[in-house]
Amino acid sequence: MSCSWLRAVGMLGFALLPGCGSSPPTRFYILNDIAPTTQPAAVANRIAVRVEPLAIAPEVDRPELVTRSGPNRVHVAGLERWAAPLPGQIRRVLSDDLSARLPPGLVANPDEPATSEPRRALTIAIEEFYGDDSCAVSLRAGWSLANPHANVVRGSEQVQIPPSAPCSGELAAAMSRALAVLADRLAQVIAAD
Repeated sequence: MSCSWLRAVGMLGFALLPGCGSSPPTRFYILNDIAPTTQPAAVANRIAVRVEPLAIAPEVDRPELVTRSGPNRVHVAGLERWAAPLPGQIRRVLSDDLSARLPPGLVANPDEPATSEPRRALTIAIEEFYGDDSCAVSLRAGWSLANPHANVVRGSEQVQIPPSAPCSGELAAAMSRALAVLADRLAQVIAAD
């Protein structure tokens, strides 16, 4: 082999080295439950509520964080990802938030096996769940609460979390706050039903 060929291979390998270590790391995020600011509501109906599997808008249901970047634009963050599928996280957090806002035992484990105990079914459809670069969050959801022996109550909620500064890395926390506000409102509906 000629020395010039070895030099060329060596230089190519040396040129590729900076590219190997310069890519930014992938960041993973989770949603978390947030403690209520008031005591659990008193309820008359002692039938436990189960948060059913969610329906979520497909443009939001992605492994990456999706932020609104304009009136008709979104940004899909390639290196900022959810640590687990978003529908499951939202369901878990709403169940935990509701458990903290209602009397003990009134919110069934969302993953419980089939039971003969009656359950009220809380079905939620997340129609919009976006944040932006300022950590402002917009959440819009439709819901229904079905009693085993009564009518179905339906409604919709819109939650706005104002911007916060600095926002870096705090979007998941702002989204968790939006879910806590939704849980506050749903707890009032469940308590009144």
